[in-house]
Amino acid sequence: MLRAKERDGRAPAYTADLRKRLARFCQGFGERLIASITVEEVDNWLRDLPLSPKSRANFRANVGVLFSYAASRRMIDANPVLHTAKPKLLDNPPEIFTVDELRSLLESAQRIAPDVVPMLAIGTFAGLREAEIQRLDWNEVDLARGHIEVTAAKAKSARRRTVPILPNLAAWLRPYAGMKGHVVPVGARSKLARVREAARLAHWPQNGLRHSFASYRLAAIHDAPRVAAELGHTSPQMLYSTYRELVLPEEAERYWKIAPQSRRAENIVAFTAS
Repeated sequence: MLRAKERDGRAPAYTADLRKRLARFCQGFGERLIASITVEEVDNWLRDLPLSPKSRANFRANVGVLFSYAASRRMIDANPVLHTAKPKLLDNPPEIFTVDELRSLLESAQRIAPDVVPMLAIGTFAGLREAEIQRLDWNEVDLARGHIEVTAAKAKSARRRTVPILPNLAAWLRPYAGMKGHVVPVGARSKLARVREAARLAHWPQNGLRHSFASYRLAAIHDAPRVAAELGHTSPQMLYSTYRELVLPEEAERYWKIAPQSRRAENIVAFTAS
């Protein structure tokens, strides 16, 4: 089944997570014929996992993939996971950065590690996924036409999309026009650690830049389908359920005015030549 998913072009991160979760399931059922496993057994196994409701929901989804594959190959008559209880998930809003935190982050990067500014700015003002930024090349950042291309091969959804380069993102990226290769520089992890320390960001919310983009963008334009498309979703449902935190209009206005501090020309020349 895992080999089939890999041949189908599923992302390595997806198949690695699937492999890890199914290995745990196989510890309990590995010696059993899949057709002999009952709804009650799967339901009890999921309920007994000493994990949070969110983690158990993730296991339920991954085990469901296994049984769905078995059903498609006529190994079983029906997917038992569909009849198991869904863990109740609390409607906790996503964590996002404040405007002042993001300004401090970007300005610290400007001073300490200028080559990580583009990856941070793209996450903040274009909302690309971390994995998409990791795969992004400069030839996919079109400042002249004002968009970033996320190719199908690099998108989580395997669908190509273009994301607009909004005015303040253009200002952050303009000094890097003409760069080649990967947007994420060598040694980015250690450089980001120094930048975070300088910005006094002790806590980094999971997917914080992407969630911040979604929240402040929606508060600014009030167009959920458009924001969802920019995030790479086909409908606004996930935007409302997963990505959006409520943002005051005045904070959204401040967010989209975060602009780079002026830098001396020789500093930019020194960076681009390195």
